[in-house]
Amino acid sequence: MVGTSERMVCVRGYERLKKIVEKLKPESMIYAMQSAPLLKPPIVLRLIFTSGIKQYVFLDFPAGNNMRETKIPIKYNKYGEAYLDDDDIKKFIIEELSIKDSDICSMEVLGYY
Repeated sequence: MVGTSERMVCVRGYERLKKIVEKLKPESMIYAMQSAPLLKPPIVLRLIFTSGIKQYVFLDFPAGNNMRETKIPIKYNKYGEAYLDDDDIKKFIIEELSIKDSDICSMEVLGYY
């Protein structure tokens, strides 16, 4: 873990994320796709969950046609803009992190990004 503070923990690496999720068993997870103009393709995936008073944040960056850590495929719309499919993200969270579908929410749906 890097960037640990009293209330926020930045998690580095998928294996570390998986261990923390297995240990803490969060009830829900929020995700966001963010624009990252200096990356190619310009997209970042953010996974967020809480346990007690702490918020845990995991960032994943592109590597070719997939995200580096999660291996979620990067897709392109008809304008050539990169995006991650909500279903692919949810499938990853359900299958790899064992979070129930009803407990997964997009920050875009919440109006934050």
